Amino acid sequence: MTVMPQSADRATRERTLQNFDSLAAYNAAYPDAALPAAADDRNALHHYDVGGAGVADDLVEPGSVLRIDFLPGGAPAPGEIDLSGTVVATRLAGDAVVVLAEGVSLRASWQTIRAQWPATLSGVRSALADARLYTGKP
Repeated sequence: MTVMPQSADRATRERTLQNFDSLAAYNAAYPDAALPAAADDRNALHHYDVGGAGVADDLVEPGSVLRIDFLPGGAPAPGEIDLSGTVVATRLAGDAVVVLAEGVSLRASWQTIRAQWPATLSGVRSALADARLYTGKP
C-alpha cells in the first residue's frame, strides 16, 4: 500500500485502501498474514482498539467501529521476535477487512499507534505513516 502525503485530498487517500468484503476473501489474498476465522482465535491476537471502545471508521464506512490487527500473529509483545507483516482494520460487527499497511514492522506499527492513541481510522493511517518513516520501511 502506498501511504499518501498529508496534502493529498481525502478521496485520493480513501482510494488507496484495499477493502475485502469477507474474511475468506482477505485470507485468500493474504495467506501469509491470514486472520483467524474463529472469533476466539481472533480475540486472542494482540490488537489495538482504543482501550476496548474500538476505532471509529471515518474513511470507509463512517459510523462503523473497528479494531486494528497486526498479522501474522498479532502485535509482538516485549521479548518476542518482531515480524514484517500486514496491518488491517476489521469491523467489530461483520467480517469486512481493510488493509492499512503491508510489509511493515509489526512492533514499530504497534508502538507508533499506541504512542499516538488514535481514535479514528484516519488517525491510525497517519500513525502508520510515521512508523514507516522511522523504521525505514517502504
